[in-house]
Amino acid sequence: MLLEKEKEKEKEKSGHETIAQSVSAVASSSKDQTQKHSDLTFTSEIPISSPMGLGRGNLLNLMKTMTPIEMSDSKPLVYPKPMSVVGQGRGSLLSRLKSASLVEKPSSVPASLPDDAGVLGKLSDITAQENKTPQEKTVSYQGTGGKVIQLSANYINLKLDPTKGLFNYEVKYNPDIDSRPLRRKLLNQHLQALGRTRVFDGAILYLPEKLKEAKTIFESTHPMDGSKVNLTLIYKKQQSMSENIAFFNVLLGRVMRALSLIRIGQHSFNPKGVHAVPQHKLEVWPGYVTTINEYDGGLKLCIDARHRVMRTETVREIMMRFGSKPNFKDAVMRELIGLSIFTRYNNKTYRVDDIAWDRNPTYEFDKEGEKISLIHYYKHHWNLEIKDRNQPLLVHCAKRKLPTGQTEENQILLVPELCYTASLSDSIRSDFRVMKDLDEITKMSPNARRDVFRHFIQEIQNNDVPREILADWGLHLETDVLQFKGRVLEPENIFFGNGAKFICPPNKPVQWSSAVCRSTLLRTPSSNHFCVLYCNRDTRCAQEFIGMLKKVSKVIGMTIGEPQAIPLKDDRIETYVHALRNNIQQTVSLMIVIFPTNRTDKYSAVKRVCCVEMPVPSQVIISKTISRSDKLKSITEKIALQINCKIGGALWALAIPMENCMICGIDVYHAGVGQSTKGSVAGFVASLDKLLTTWHSKVSLQGKHQELVDMLQICLISAVKAYYKYNKRYPDRIIVYRDGVGEGQIDTVARYEVKQLLAAFKNIEQNYQPTLTVIVVHKRINTRIFAKCSMGLENPPPGTIVDSYITKPAYYDFFLVSQNVREGTVSPTHYIVVYDNRNMKAEHIQRLTYKLCHLYYNWPGTIKVPAPCQYAHKLASLVGLHLQLEPHQSLVDTLYYL
Repeated sequence: MLLEKEKEKEKEKSGHETIAQSVSAVASSSKDQTQKHSDLTFTSEIPISSPMGLGRGNLLNLMKTMTPIEMSDSKPLVYPKPMSVVGQGRGSLLSRLKSASLVEKPSSVPASLPDDAGVLGKLSDITAQENKTPQEKTVSYQGTGGKVIQLSANYINLKLDPTKGLFNYEVKYNPDIDSRPLRRKLLNQHLQALGRTRVFDGAILYLPEKLKEAKTIFESTHPMDGSKVNLTLIYKKQQSMSENIAFFNVLLGRVMRALSLIRIGQHSFNPKGVHAVPQHKLEVWPGYVTTINEYDGGLKLCIDARHRVMRTETVREIMMRFGSKPNFKDAVMRELIGLSIFTRYNNKTYRVDDIAWDRNPTYEFDKEGEKISLIHYYKHHWNLEIKDRNQPLLVHCAKRKLPTGQTEENQILLVPELCYTASLSDSIRSDFRVMKDLDEITKMSPNARRDVFRHFIQEIQNNDVPREILADWGLHLETDVLQFKGRVLEPENIFFGNGAKFICPPNKPVQWSSAVCRSTLLRTPSSNHFCVLYCNRDTRCAQEFIGMLKKVSKVIGMTIGEPQAIPLKDDRIETYVHALRNNIQQTVSLMIVIFPTNRTDKYSAVKRVCCVEMPVPSQVIISKTISRSDKLKSITEKIALQINCKIGGALWALAIPMENCMICGIDVYHAGVGQSTKGSVAGFVASLDKLLTTWHSKVSLQGKHQELVDMLQICLISAVKAYYKYNKRYPDRIIVYRDGVGEGQIDTVARYEVKQLLAAFKNIEQNYQPTLTVIVVHKRINTRIFAKCSMGLENPPPGTIVDSYITKPAYYDFFLVSQNVREGTVSPTHYIVVYDNRNMKAEHIQRLTYKLCHLYYNWPGTIKVPAPCQYAHKLASLVGLHLQLEPHQSLVDTLYYL
């Protein structure tokens, strides 16, 4: 297989959108988008807190003293979704007048930077939104284009009893108790006074009814030494159920335990429904991933099926399989480090961070002031007898947060004989037979997935304990998943060179691999001088490949000269590096390197020479890939397309009606456990032309496990200057797709990274203020969307948009299904607009996002994320995994990293 032509998970087939409607819809709005927006607010010389009366007459006088002030055009747009339109009565008017005093005056709003409150929750923006007229407030965050389709999703409505409350009490212990289980035991001694309906997270106690006193003191007996511990319950506040999402998820954990589910990591699994895979010594545990949150339309439970693969052989048995190898310890380390392991005696998971070769189960540690060996500990506490006394121990580094706020790290030693791996190693993932058998269990159709959700609801309704847990708090789950309406965007037309185009059929899996290999490419630079390096034993397949490359190049319009064949006596790394250094010259436009085997160290060495030391586009091929004559033509066609991109060519394009617009993509690569990479790498790509066929790239080497981009200003300045050099003008609009951000980091990214982007404009030119839109991309989500059909449910067609019902009221967001899958259930991608200072229409953002999913040149079809995100991912992975240095400047305007 191709080393560089790996199949990304995002490469699934899809459908598209017609040009005529796309051009008219987007182009007709380009004028509207450039118009200035202004917000009206009011100021008064009389403070709202004045002791004057607030009757109708005084209210009218107060209104007369107010003057409208036009807000600055550069003030960022409101990001939370608009509130409902308020009434026009006296109460509503008085409420708006009171809130007017909270609005920041224009002089206090920075011209280009968001305020300190953060993009997603600014008090001034929310208040200003409240003061708008009904016409201004009803800004639509929903698109209108496309065909309406009936959909379903893995969400269940959660009904609330309005008579139930949520009373919060802080629980303090004297003397202080750190152990959360012990805190619960001490609190449970007072069930008669508190009632059995309660939720306690270790610090806050939630009760459905308020206690008689605001401060209640109980005396408990310590179960270990019999000492007295005073518990003080301090009343904090009353909340409605929907105000405290954390409470629901704590309550949901109790429901899962009542269903006899075992928590492994962040999810709950059912050990009674295990699927055995004996031929591979594996078993698959079915389970659920659940969360409750506030969505459009109220509280909903998001539930999805999840599987956990367990090995039936112990870690010791796995280690023994490597016993005959000379590099036994290195092989075991590569296999186990970073894996998740499961201990069945306490149903807990740990990550293997190291292996203590100098310790074994006879190792003694302090237990309550006494020395005890691991052998005696497991025999006394768990009635487990360790047979092998010479096996090394596994090391897990556990981090514990101290009351002071600092983090303490403790080492936990585990016995391999008692551990089972709970995650897939690289050796298993690379075994096609194993993965095929696992896919038959884990890849579930939409109907099968819905049956799992219905079974979960029935389990709660048929079991008294979990049903009562919810009922005591006034909660009730509906009997089926949520149903709603969405939209399917029109399909796209794909353009090639010489006016050729491919019309994508609607509502069908679409890919244009055949069309792109039969058509003239959009742009084909000449490659008159290129070299092919190969070992002597691969001479036959190398010569056949060169001959086939000449044939397929003529069909797609590529001009290539006679290649320089360079046979090598062996396949040592030094041999390849020496040959590259001797043959790379200024006239060489491409280096093709054929490897006899797939080796990461050899690949990294070749890429360092070609990308850093002596910059030239390079293509690496495994000889096995081109050794079969029956598949040589199709393989060579794919390689020819990839080569054309790397030397500056373009394969296809779509109708992009937006003028003077630069599209950017950002992603961050994090090194895995055991990798030598010192830190994370941020990849930044930006388009240079209107059709989005030429991309400028920049990387930023950062600290280890760092997600936020520190060097964002340098990357953006480099991209804007490259755009100016290419177009002789600066872009008027910049749209940034930010990938690789967790939901908990959205507000931080919005304040931190957007501030860098805005500040970069001042360093380019003093008065340069382009339109900026920043969109966060989430692809690893639990949401599943289904389309209704005569057979029940099926995967929705590519281009399906959902921007209501399951979106969050605090966000300007939408879901897009851009690809098609052959097996299982398709996963949508979640997009959140965190910054937009010119109110770009939701319809235009959605359609542009879908278009960008067609433009990834490494796959002739649609992918899961926009092309700039995938390019940034490939760039960051290449630098972080192989180069570990910044690539040469001469390559930044080509797709050398494909």
